[in-house]
Amino acid sequence: MSVKRFDSVGQARFLTFSCYRRVGLLSDPLTRDAFVEDLEAQRVRLGFDVIAWVVMPEHVHVVVVPRDGELGAVMRGVKQGFGKRMIRRWRERDEPVIGSLTDSDGIVRFWQRGGGYDRNVRDLDELREKVNYIHQNPVKRGLVERGEDWVWSSARDYLGESGVIEIRKRW
Repeated sequence: MSVKRFDSVGQARFLTFSCYRRVGLLSDPLTRDAFVEDLEAQRVRLGFDVIAWVVMPEHVHVVVVPRDGELGAVMRGVKQGFGKRMIRRWRERDEPVIGSLTDSDGIVRFWQRGGGYDRNVRDLDELREKVNYIHQNPVKRGLVERGEDWVWSSARDYLGESGVIEIRKRW
């Protein structure tokens, strides 16, 4: 079953994608750092805007605006390359986690199959709600007391600090 996407130029999209079997593959700070750097590299390479983001131990939330309106290339660019690099690294190191990431067909996966959760953001109120949800996700999970304390999110950007990922704050 394929996902039906409603692509539109200038449309903000709220995305969630999870690690395979919800394993905490992003639990390690160095892995989260690598993902953040890769997200910024893909933003530049593919030409999309990022409005808000957070990297959690087993999933990622991001609000993007693909400049051409097409989300598919953004999702492939953000997920595939990073996942393949991490799997290659773990294979080289003979990491035991590889066994828990192998599906019934023998394919090793970093991300859950499918496109993840994708929602067109309809208006400014919904966009504000999504940005707040993203920034409060680590607080809700008990990882930090305040959203800006979680290094792997755009919460600090919204307080005036500049982070690794260039954020489009004007909507």
